[in-house]
Amino acid sequence: MKRHILRAIIVTFVSFLLGAGVYYLTVLETTLGFDRLFKLRGVHPPPKEVLIVAMDETSENRLKVGQDLTRWRSFHTRLVQTLQSQGAALIIFDLQFILAHPDQDPAFAGVIHKAGNVLLVDCVQKLRSGNKDFYGRDECSDSNKDLFVQQDGNLEASLSERLVAQRKIPPVPMLADAALDHAPFYLTNDAENSTIREAWTFFDALAEAPALPVVAWFYTLQQSGALPTLTQPKQPLSAWLTEQRRHCPIALDTTLISHLKQADLQRRIKDVICWDDSRYLNFYGPPKTFRMESYSDVYAGKVTDLQNKVVFVGKASRKYSPGKTDFFQTPFSDTRSGKMAGVEIMATQFANLLEDRFIEAPFPPALLFAIFGLIVAFLLSNFSGLSGILASLLFSGTYAGTALWLFSRYALWLPVAVPLLIQLPVSVLLSLLGLRWDLLEERKRILVFVRQVFPQWISFIPASPGQWYPNKSSVELTSEQDVRGLCIATDIEGYTDVAARYTAHQMWQLLSDYYLILGQSVHSHKGIIADITGDTMMAVWINLPEAVQRSAACLAALEIENAVERFNDSSSAGRLPTRIGIHEGDMTLGRLDAGEVSHYRAIGDTVNTASRIQGVNKFLGTQILASKAIVANLPNLICRPVGTFQLIGREEPVALIEIIGLETDVEVSKLVLYEKFAQGLLKFQRGQWQDAIVIFQSLLNTLGDDGPTHFYIDLALSFQTKPHMKWKGVVQLNEK
Repeated sequence: MKRHILRAIIVTFVSFLLGAGVYYLTVLETTLGFDRLFKLRGVHPPPKEVLIVAMDETSENRLKVGQDLTRWRSFHTRLVQTLQSQGAALIIFDLQFILAHPDQDPAFAGVIHKAGNVLLVDCVQKLRSGNKDFYGRDECSDSNKDLFVQQDGNLEASLSERLVAQRKIPPVPMLADAALDHAPFYLTNDAENSTIREAWTFFDALAEAPALPVVAWFYTLQQSGALPTLTQPKQPLSAWLTEQRRHCPIALDTTLISHLKQADLQRRIKDVICWDDSRYLNFYGPPKTFRMESYSDVYAGKVTDLQNKVVFVGKASRKYSPGKTDFFQTPFSDTRSGKMAGVEIMATQFANLLEDRFIEAPFPPALLFAIFGLIVAFLLSNFSGLSGILASLLFSGTYAGTALWLFSRYALWLPVAVPLLIQLPVSVLLSLLGLRWDLLEERKRILVFVRQVFPQWISFIPASPGQWYPNKSSVELTSEQDVRGLCIATDIEGYTDVAARYTAHQMWQLLSDYYLILGQSVHSHKGIIADITGDTMMAVWINLPEAVQRSAACLAALEIENAVERFNDSSSAGRLPTRIGIHEGDMTLGRLDAGEVSHYRAIGDTVNTASRIQGVNKFLGTQILASKAIVANLPNLICRPVGTFQLIGREEPVALIEIIGLETDVEVSKLVLYEKFAQGLLKFQRGQWQDAIVIFQSLLNTLGDDGPTHFYIDLALSFQTKPHMKWKGVVQLNEK
């Protein structure tokens, strides 16, 4: 069990490190995970309040303006008048009005001022390496190439590649003053061929300026009466939002927050103003998912249902997009749908604000990688082989389905590519390698055992797992081997009486079940069953470090004791109480030939002594006895000395210890009684019979029934009546 837990921890750790490394160092999760979730989810209906007026190919032809944006401004005046007459709530231009047109601007500015609901975009310029490399949109880059910084000395020398600067270019003053407000909006340059997944809510590099969709959302809230304390024209909302952003996380406008009636709206406003400066966009579908009307149709008054609509005006292709600027890759982009216009992305961000449906990660990715890796490793370690792989695949499928459901229903993003494509295969591979390792280790143990106990079969052991050579001729090997190890002897108490009550077949079935549980306990602690005869079993521990052998044998004995107790409680055939003896020393493992039959077993004084120690349990009423050296320096074991005995067939007395249990399983109150027993045993060994009797009697009054205490109080009473003339503290046993 400990090995399974350790292996699961190792697999979890390795898969977590690989998963986290791939996530943070590559774009695998976004390209194969995030984007794939959008395509699996499909189209999500956008809010009906949002409308895009597309400066499309049809309008270019009808208005005869071509693709020259400067020629469109003469038509914007009438467009705003038409939208205003239709009752549009807000009109947002995704166009940079940064070049003055003196013959057109006054009329356009007058209409904008009269409408009172027009928002304009500030162009954002980003440079790298002096003035040679601008990132911007159209006119912004082409017409505004003033230096960001002044150079001293050699003006021909280029600036450092690490220098990055950003600035916003507002509309011409006449239009900016007439508009309700203006704010920046920026998307990564299309030349880099990057996919748009996030959008800025605030530009901290531009003195905490809010993005245009954020400003538009706040004006929508103001129009609906949700922001009662904000009035115009004292201060544009873009300036107010910048002030609030600068106060985060100290305090927002407490007057505003206190007047908001909806707790949900309070949370949303705090999140937008004080949270990160960007959010993951929840795209509604491929290009043209939003309701899109042709500029020329709206201009001509052919579109009539514009009441309370938030209208975005900008370039948008209704037929194709290749070769055009201001079009971007999104998670929905493919060869059929093409790229998405910048105005659609702006509308998407506004719609996400309106519905409070940005894509959010509910948990840190590293935490999910750790949990996913742990569960997969647990399944693979507890259900080995094919069943473990199937269980992990079932869990992974469930996880993927849950991730898709959360993404579709609640816009929550759980990583899927890294767990399914990195962590799962790595965990399965490590699990299979672990199984292979176990197979090789088991083969080594079998090989050692066969070489020591069944040498005539050694030539049949395969060179690698899965091979077998029954026709291979045997190589003559020695038939025995001297080893130093440890032996456990077990015996069934009252076996003769039990056997007399059942038929031979019934006893065979009972003993089969009995030895099955004994064998499991021995093998789980790396022991080898050397012999089974009737009601006795011999198990040996060899070729292990001395401390490991001793600990493994003691733990196996305690496990046998508990397993037999459970077996007796559940068995209807009969009880088989078991006594155990443990001894350490030299043994011979080998073959004994009897005619044409060979028997393989462990033989020697160590085996006989273990059997004799097992027999002492009968006199003391104990279950597990071991020679004193066995338990020396073993932590976590509760033992007590039970005396020194002269065993039949041995010249040297043996000091015996009763193994009671693990430290965690023994009550603290009993430890005091065991110490008192040791005091009584010391008095007994010194021949102080009366003192020993007093101590043992007080123990019986406390413990009730205790086999060793009964044994010694009876012996002390006997010795007190008939003193032992040559007493040396050793108990002489005259029978097995």
